[in-house]
Amino acid sequence: MDVISQFIENYRKKYTFYETAARLAQELLQDALRSSGIRAIVTSRAKSPARLRVKVTQRNEVREVPYKNMGEIYKDIADLAGVRVSLYFPGDRDKAEQAINNLFLVTETRKFPSSRNVPAARSDSLSGNRRFSGYWATHYRASLREELLDKKQQKYVPVRMEIQVASVLMHAWSEVEHDLVYKPIQGTLSDEELAILDELNGLVLAGEIALERLQAAGNARLQSKNASFDSQYDLAAYLYSHLHSRYKNMDIDPRMGNVELLLKLLVRLRLDNARQLEPLLRSLRIVNDRRTISQQITDRIICGSEKRYRLYLELAPVWDQTEEHTEQAIKYFLLPWISLETILGRLTQKNNPQFPGSFNLNALKRLKLLDPAKLNRLNALRTTRNELVHNIRIPDNAELIRMGDEVRKFLSTLSSAQPQAQS
Repeated sequence: MDVISQFIENYRKKYTFYETAARLAQELLQDALRSSGIRAIVTSRAKSPARLRVKVTQRNEVREVPYKNMGEIYKDIADLAGVRVSLYFPGDRDKAEQAINNLFLVTETRKFPSSRNVPAARSDSLSGNRRFSGYWATHYRASLREELLDKKQQKYVPVRMEIQVASVLMHAWSEVEHDLVYKPIQGTLSDEELAILDELNGLVLAGEIALERLQAAGNARLQSKNASFDSQYDLAAYLYSHLHSRYKNMDIDPRMGNVELLLKLLVRLRLDNARQLEPLLRSLRIVNDRRTISQQITDRIICGSEKRYRLYLELAPVWDQTEEHTEQAIKYFLLPWISLETILGRLTQKNNPQFPGSFNLNALKRLKLLDPAKLNRLNALRTTRNELVHNIRIPDNAELIRMGDEVRKFLSTLSSAQPQAQS
């Protein structure tokens, strides 16, 4: 058996493994895009053995040195697992790229059209009388990030996969073009057939322009003061538009985070319209803040209000699937922290009573109520609070109890100092 046949036979045995890896990537990316408010259809596949044999054989024929072993082939083929992202709106490409970079370790990015990236066969077949630019998409060579997976899923980290991002229209045209040009059932296509494919490509490109205009018109509508957000897609569109208008002189790429969860909170508090949301956006920071936009808005809403904390944790419980003693440890830290946060907010800010907000560390420093060491410790406690509330990390029980004790000491110190600072 030659090396290619050995490789294909070996791959058949591993086919389910690659299929599962691709499906896992699909599910993670699909959830991330939806929660971020990006409309898309996400699909996955493992390379079929029949198509893989053709691809490997063709590659072997053009190599200076033929494949010597299966390891060389596995190293050369980077799309045994694949994910396709079909965007409703082409203008969401950059947002999709951000989601991909958050979930995957990207090793290579290829943008089409590009003469150096277009395969010779495709370039030759349609280049003669082509009037339109062909395939518009971005392909990513990537692997799953280990830190985002549980122990059972981490076996899929070594799998290299290809993620293709294009509009729904472009993917549809590409499928037709690929099947007709590269796998013609009845011989090579005629000049007339190639011209029709080119014409269809022009219609697809015009359709993408129309979709971009439709998206812009929808964004303009959502800027109305009385516009309500019917879905996370509406809310995300409003936030992106607002931030790009506010930071129009900056090349920003805001990390939107879980807009779907934010909308649930806004709906429960009847804040799900542009008029109610606008005051909350004034304190957002694009730079020098590790929290996502959704997390910043959430904190602006819940900080200093035990009732709103409880509502948020009901929507996204940080102790979901934790044992009872862990839940008690979380409460031991978090409940006094809410009280401390309220005092610190009153000491350092003159906020809208509806949105007390978080405390300002620099303002607290100017009051000279705490020495630098205690201020640093307070900031560390706030970092832990952010990780806990936004379900980034749950400290162990002993750490939570110790930090709860620290919070109570701060409460004792600041409660006595509060009247003097406010006078």
